[in-house]
Amino acid sequence: MIGTRVSYLDEQQPLDGYLAAPDSARHLPGVLVVPSWRNVDASICRRADRLAELGYAAFVADLFGAGVRPAPPQSPMTLVGPFLDDRLRFRRRLSTGLTALQQRPECNADCIAAIGYCIGGCGVLELARAAAPLRGVVSLHGILSTPMAAQPKTVVPKILVLHGDADPVVPMKSVIAFREEMRLAQANWQVQHEPADVRILIEAARAAGSPEAAGLALEFVKTNHLEGLDL
Repeated sequence: MIGTRVSYLDEQQPLDGYLAAPDSARHLPGVLVVPSWRNVDASICRRADRLAELGYAAFVADLFGAGVRPAPPQSPMTLVGPFLDDRLRFRRRLSTGLTALQQRPECNADCIAAIGYCIGGCGVLELARAAAPLRGVVSLHGILSTPMAAQPKTVVPKILVLHGDADPVVPMKSVIAFREEMRLAQANWQVQHEPADVRILIEAARAAGSPEAAGLALEFVKTNHLEGLDL
């Protein structure tokens, strides 16, 4: 498995993503990994490495700029807020990451899915609403609301939302509104409820610093859904 940094641009903004792929890989199914507010840190790169071990070309998109590695006590909203307020800008930033993956020889540009965490989970849903050329998207503890609702018969990817019933950020009314949005859009979608706040499990895995931690076990339950996307 080879991991490498990939530099690209969103207009004038330098970005620095991370590509993980098997040795000598060519034309593999791709996974666009959209991170949480921690951006392209060691934890999300390890998840990309695990996807590469499963036979994918996995690319972690840079949300905030080359070298930007946020961490507590910094407030997530200082970084996330501008994207939530400007979804067109958010979609453009994500689309540049998708294009960077599509252009890699390791990846089959016609066979790409996307996985996102927290703000990244919100992001992959925005890509789906924008009819991005993806086989499917998986949103893990992502924000579900949007000011730019999907239009009927325009959503291309299959959509899976994994939502923690105890998630304090996304209340049940947001889940209900998302379901109605997807029904009206005639999308191929599913919301799967987890019996806890998924955020806590992911942070536990991060704190443990081990890909075998309990939180990552839940992640790989999610990863198994890639098998249903005909990648």
